Amino acid sequence: MRREPASQEAAAAAALAAAAAALLLPFWLRGLTPFWGDLTYLHHPWRAAPATLMQAGRAPLWEPSLYLGMPMLGAMQGGLLYPPTVLFVTFDFASALALFQLFHYFLAGWLAALWLRSLRLNWGASVGGGVSLALGGVMISRMPFLNHLAVLAWAPALLLFFRRPAQLTAVFSLMFLAGYPTFLPGAAAAAWALALALRRRGAPGPASWVAAWTAAGALASAVCAAQLLPGLELSALSRRAGGVDPAEALQWGFALADLRQWVSPLLVPLSAFHPAAQWWKCVYIGLAAMTAVIAGLFFLPRRRTATLAGFLAAVAVLLLGASNPVSRRLWEIIPPLRYVRYPGNLSYLALLPLAALVGAGLSRLRAAPVLTALVAAELLTCGWLATPAAPRGLFTEAGPLVRALQERQGTARYLLSPLALESSSGANVSDWKTRLYGLTNAPYRLRAIANFGEPLVPAASYAFMDRLYRARGAAEAAAWMPWAGASRLLTPEPPAPTPLLIAEGRSLWSVSRLATPASAAYLFSTRAGAALPEALPDLPPPLGRPLAVERSREDRFEVSGEGEGWVYVCEPRYPGWRATLETPQGSRPAGTSPALGAFQKAAVPPGPWKLSFRYDPSSWRLGVLASAAALLGFGAYWYHRAVRHVA
Repeated sequence: MRREPASQEAAAAAALAAAAAALLLPFWLRGLTPFWGDLTYLHHPWRAAPATLMQAGRAPLWEPSLYLGMPMLGAMQGGLLYPPTVLFVTFDFASALALFQLFHYFLAGWLAALWLRSLRLNWGASVGGGVSLALGGVMISRMPFLNHLAVLAWAPALLLFFRRPAQLTAVFSLMFLAGYPTFLPGAAAAAWALALALRRRGAPGPASWVAAWTAAGALASAVCAAQLLPGLELSALSRRAGGVDPAEALQWGFALADLRQWVSPLLVPLSAFHPAAQWWKCVYIGLAAMTAVIAGLFFLPRRRTATLAGFLAAVAVLLLGASNPVSRRLWEIIPPLRYVRYPGNLSYLALLPLAALVGAGLSRLRAAPVLTALVAAELLTCGWLATPAAPRGLFTEAGPLVRALQERQGTARYLLSPLALESSSGANVSDWKTRLYGLTNAPYRLRAIANFGEPLVPAASYAFMDRLYRARGAAEAAAWMPWAGASRLLTPEPPAPTPLLIAEGRSLWSVSRLATPASAAYLFSTRAGAALPEALPDLPPPLGRPLAVERSREDRFEVSGEGEGWVYVCEPRYPGWRATLETPQGSRPAGTSPALGAFQKAAVPPGPWKLSFRYDPSSWRLGVLASAAALLGFGAYWYHRAVRHVA
């Protein structure tokens, strides 16, 4: 087999790198950064908060600031073990963000180009297909969703290494660790559909593919065990263990008229094109690329055209969601869709088929070089217009509310009113960013009862949060707040007067403090403590005596006191938390019991005592051992393969 000149491959890589840089560099040179939506609400906290722990030399296992307390690794979406996440540990967030996005936009285009080149398309057509995938609307809409962007950037590698188990193992592992494993089955389904459509007659078929994919999947599961086991543990305990509620799942779909947005924003028209707010409808591939798609459908053999067109039609039907009876019924009866939020989230399924058609069309058109340049120019222009930007210093702005709470709160929690959660307004970008929406309290180590945006929340914690949000007023919510160790309530307007709350003025929100100081632990008599219910009651029970709580770090705390009874602790009773009881007679493991749904209680003896709590999850320790063993085995395989190749 003749090896092609390296200069052609290098030129193709340089062209795709230049296209990725052209997308992002104009923002950077003006001192700006993408910031909109989940990028600020979720992805900045998911990366900034763990980065501080890793910089201190600690594994980011527990996040006490969110949803009463959350396992960091179990949440998965922060991609903590994904190799490129190291950028957020070594650089400031805005710089790391630019490098992370630049790498993944280039990676998406380059892997797509290599895959198309493996189908014997010329380099020009391969680069055109890669540009259409990397810079099209679907990938641009994922700019604020760093986990989506990272997973989809690796998707073309599923086809590039379709029958190579070792390489597939690496791809599976990276896609899983990137932080949104929900996309992996769909990307695999798209890859199989394309492999079937493009398979040459007489070539090995699905029977031979199954073995390669099964082996790769099994080994990737072992490689990712350090992330997989904590993730499975949280998933089983979360409110979504049985799937997404249908009413939530079918939000944010397409209407039939919205399908034209796959072509160009010019067809919407532009006045109705809102890619920041309606990100799921940002799916354009551009007029130039659509011309190549049509040419590809015309030039490909009928069998391949029919298979690709049928797959794209099936994707369109799913995207229509609740807009028609057929689509709605499919969402109701197809089991995997129970775990998918929003029909619009499935637009990524069309990425690989469309890139293949763009490449096929460009390979047969005489005007392919000009058309490839037009594809890049059109998509870059659309990408610039579709991306809201703000000054790079935005991510480091704390704002007056954060500073006020840091001065007053200590380790107590706060509650942001559900009326505030439903608001997304602000006087300006800085005001909007500093209102503690989403998970934005985490980088500042401000502990919240409730947040929004994290899909995997322990069901018991979510139930307590929901109970407070269903309160008929501030007074009812305030009666529950001491049971969560919360001291302040943030509301859009001052709440109705109640003896339970003291107004503290306004700092972005109206701030009210509990009249009685809150604690993270309370001591009850033996009888009263035993009577504390395991489940969440309709009304809050009478409070016990506040206890002193000392926190040495995020995953450890101590409660000390004197006297026999029960200690109620306002921390989630989540797997991995271990308690030790220390008395003058010695120390021993302390068993805890559920209390008020999410929390826990422990019996204590007469005399002085101290309860020490430490988060040491078995899922993490077992996962690390399994991942280390798998990586050693994987490394040994590649070493012996290299030795045989040299020999």
